[in-house]
Amino acid sequence: MEPNSQRTKVPAFLSDLGKATLRGIRKCPRCGTYNGTRGLSCKNKTCGTIFRYGARKQPSIEAVKIITGSDLQVYSVRQRDRGPDYRCFVELGVSETTIQTVDGTIITQLSSGRCYVPSCLKAATQGIVENQCQHIKLAVNCQAEATPLTLKSSVLNAIQASPETKQSIWQLATEPTGPLVQRVTKNIMVVKCKASPKHSLGYLHTSFMQKISSRSLSERRFFCSCQTLKSHKAGVPKAEAAPRCIHFFACLCAFASDETLAQEFSDFLNSDASGLKDIIVPQLGCHSESSVSACESAASKPRKRKKDEVSVCGQLLDEAQVTLSFQDWLASVTERIHQTMHYQFDGKPEPLVFHIPQSFFDALQQRISVGSAKKRLPNSTTAFVRKDALPLGTFSKYTWHITNILQVKQILDTPEMPLEITRSFIQNRDGTYELFKCPKVEVESIAETYGRIEKQPMLRPLELKTFLKVGNTSPDQKEPTPFIIEWIPDILPQSKIGELRIKFEYGHHRNGHVADYQDPRPPLDQSLELAPLTTITFP
Repeated sequence: MEPNSQRTKVPAFLSDLGKATLRGIRKCPRCGTYNGTRGLSCKNKTCGTIFRYGARKQPSIEAVKIITGSDLQVYSVRQRDRGPDYRCFVELGVSETTIQTVDGTIITQLSSGRCYVPSCLKAATQGIVENQCQHIKLAVNCQAEATPLTLKSSVLNAIQASPETKQSIWQLATEPTGPLVQRVTKNIMVVKCKASPKHSLGYLHTSFMQKISSRSLSERRFFCSCQTLKSHKAGVPKAEAAPRCIHFFACLCAFASDETLAQEFSDFLNSDASGLKDIIVPQLGCHSESSVSACESAASKPRKRKKDEVSVCGQLLDEAQVTLSFQDWLASVTERIHQTMHYQFDGKPEPLVFHIPQSFFDALQQRISVGSAKKRLPNSTTAFVRKDALPLGTFSKYTWHITNILQVKQILDTPEMPLEITRSFIQNRDGTYELFKCPKVEVESIAETYGRIEKQPMLRPLELKTFLKVGNTSPDQKEPTPFIIEWIPDILPQSKIGELRIKFEYGHHRNGHVADYQDPRPPLDQSLELAPLTTITFP
């Protein structure tokens, strides 16, 4: 009776079912885990074998080596179990094992790796996984390398971001830890960041998604791994909805620094969220074949030009929009100081004179006062009457004495032109001197530089340097040497233009020691004396 009672429990509409089969599931050929036939990859996270790719998604590059500028081997690896647009970092290294034997010491080198996926990292620390995870295996077999992107300081200076953001980007870009932005796949970039528990390697991933078929805002998406997705349940947040983090601006600056990338990511650069819409994109508008037709069609249709728009089509330039920013001007001042600090001259140059608007000096005075609660007052104020030179009249001169070299650097530093406290030179055969530039990673040409990394610095048999004399630069000096800034306002009263004078001295170093200046050039009236010819007579 018991078997019959079991049969009576089966519903009548299921009574004609046959024997159970494996229809709808399949066995993974690699690890043996059963998966659904519609699955794209094995659900076993330690396996991750790909069965087939989606119709709309192209296979992403499995592993890409990141340029670090050092011996550190970092890889961007695709997380197979999450999809083609999810990537993680893997660090590879070599561990040595020393074994003492009767015959001697045996040193064995084993390749080791660390995967920074939280689940893999946790499993490795707990000793759950005996073998390497799939991400480390992909990194070991990596054959691809990331593409470094150039960052132009002029673009960074033009972006509409806070000074703190610009300074942070510049600091990251100038660190010798690889390029600021590297391209891993079509949509994913690797960006340098400040090291943190979440990003211990100092790198993170950013993603730029856009559909060519539509230019609506809803089709443009940005995501950075420094953000969270709690408020975006549907997936990657939109560019306008996501916070504009520093890594977003860093990528946009890299895109705008290259004409091809600027065209490819024009949707992001054209968006209001970028801050580059009216600054960078119009300058790139007529430099490619795809934009020529647009310029021609725009020229054929009369339209009212916006107030803040610069016309570049047909080489027409709105002169009202040709402006010079304060930082651009300040960079020219710093460059003048660099030119003046030449080893071939005596270190006591004539004052540098600039005629600038009052607003420029107000910004400069703000830099002078940084670090103090109130605006720093001048060290002296002098009234004088000019009778024998133009312009005639009574003027006031305000003088500041800066005796701290770090404050001088803080006043004159700009992202485009940092102040060089010392400058290096080499001596030519004729006794003249020439500026020496030690090979280093330049932010402007970072793509070319990383093609040939110089591991050994150039040998310099004779080290010649000039240095700014600010403060006490010698042990027996009693009074500090000042860096002097003088300001005479209203030299041109209607235009509100004043006169800025900068006075400073610089010294000479020779092989690390202070050297007295010696003029290497011969006097102009000195003629060359030739040795008399010797006549030899043969018998």
